[in-house]
Amino acid sequence: MKEEIMKENEIVIADSGVFPESIDTTVPHVARVLDYLLGGQANYPADRAVAKQAFAGWPGEVGGVDGVRVDIRGHRAALIRVVRYLAGEVGIRQFLDIGSGLPTVDNVHEVALATAPDSRIVYIDRDPIVVAHARYLLGKDTSDRVAYMEGDLHDPRDLLRRAADTLDFARPVAVVMFGALHFFDNTEAPDKIVRTFVDAVPSGSHIAISHFATDEQDGAMNETFEQMNRQWGESVTRRGHAEVMRFFAGLDLIEPGVVELPDWRPDLGAGGPRPLPMWCGVARKP
Repeated sequence: MKEEIMKENEIVIADSGVFPESIDTTVPHVARVLDYLLGGQANYPADRAVAKQAFAGWPGEVGGVDGVRVDIRGHRAALIRVVRYLAGEVGIRQFLDIGSGLPTVDNVHEVALATAPDSRIVYIDRDPIVVAHARYLLGKDTSDRVAYMEGDLHDPRDLLRRAADTLDFARPVAVVMFGALHFFDNTEAPDKIVRTFVDAVPSGSHIAISHFATDEQDGAMNETFEQMNRQWGESVTRRGHAEVMRFFAGLDLIEPGVVELPDWRPDLGAGGPRPLPMWCGVARKP
């Protein structure tokens, strides 16, 4: 059924001209590459070609394209745990998910609404193809509590202004930046971007971040990331523990602090291959 919906969506998009002519689908995009790796249909030949070439030598316990899928599942599992914690244990009812990518399974709104049906969620992604596809899928959900916006994290004030149409920034908000900040190098001051969101939300709000970790001793991983940077048209900046900790300056870190993805409040009995090193942390604004 899901595949039929996806194919229908592709037909609707092609017939209705939803996407601006300026979008060049011959250029790969990270969100569509990830969609392909997750088994989705919202991707193009350029995305598939990059995935197969760039990830053929992907390091890790499994390695290759299968190893990438292990890593993506590990990242998604950590996101689910974070959202369940925030909605279930903390009582957060508003989520701002930045750099959310294409809807897949166990999305933030599905997890949050299953825990607390009165939750409100805003997704933001900068790719208009991603946004159009997501809006189509979310349009099948009658809930008025979920919104999907096109926006660029380089302009956080604009994102906050438009998200206010759905979210009440007088009440606590969870700002989720999973897999977003490592696309900003240090010249783009990602710490200031995070601070803009921290300053805009009230006490009791939370910031959740995942970020690729450095491993200078792993030559295979370093080579893979260099190839990704060349082929995706995106630059990935991996950071050490101390660098990621700076994103949480002035906030109260939730235990166990900034740790690798599988170690952030793992589910009972969780196991299997460990994904490539990524930091995960959640903090509360006092």
